[in-house]
Amino acid sequence: MTVLSASLAATVLAGVLAIPQTAGETFDLVATATPAGRSAAAGGVTVPMTARIDRYTPEHERTKMTDGLKYDGYKGFLNALRVAPKAGTLDVAGQTFVIRWAREVATANGRTISLVTDQPVFFVGGGRRGAKSTAGYEVAVILLTVGNDGSGDGTMAAAARVKPGGETGVRIDNYAETPLKLTVSRGAR
Repeated sequence: MTVLSASLAATVLAGVLAIPQTAGETFDLVATATPAGRSAAAGGVTVPMTARIDRYTPEHERTKMTDGLKYDGYKGFLNALRVAPKAGTLDVAGQTFVIRWAREVATANGRTISLVTDQPVFFVGGGRRGAKSTAGYEVAVILLTVGNDGSGDGTMAAAARVKPGGETGVRIDNYAETPLKLTVSRGAR
């Protein structure tokens, strides 16, 4: 189990600079999983995805989720996440996953967008012999850094759990050994 950086966790669940909420955005994403010690050309796998954001999660809904985490741990976060209204969808290999957390935070050159689905997308490494249990990894977490031109990069924990702890009060535990790398471009809506 890996723990994503405190800065990722902070951005995902505790951003402080909100920018005006825009509706109806689509991003084309390409996820790349590369075995440790190899380049993408030497055994990596790429998967195209589409993130459709219908609305960004309002502060009062985010507060319910962060309070759930703060006062009742992962269980409280999951309960609040699963009853939150749909914010968009993530399409991956013919499957659609519901996004229930969508947050954008202004940066000097664009914005950071965090997304959380209400179920895991894929257990990277889960099919190999001796793989750890998938129990408890019940969401997917995506962090995008998008420039003003709509392009950028990011990371994805395709199966994760959110825990209290760390410098920011939030940790993202990723099922995979390393997060998936993402390339981002603005898609057609």
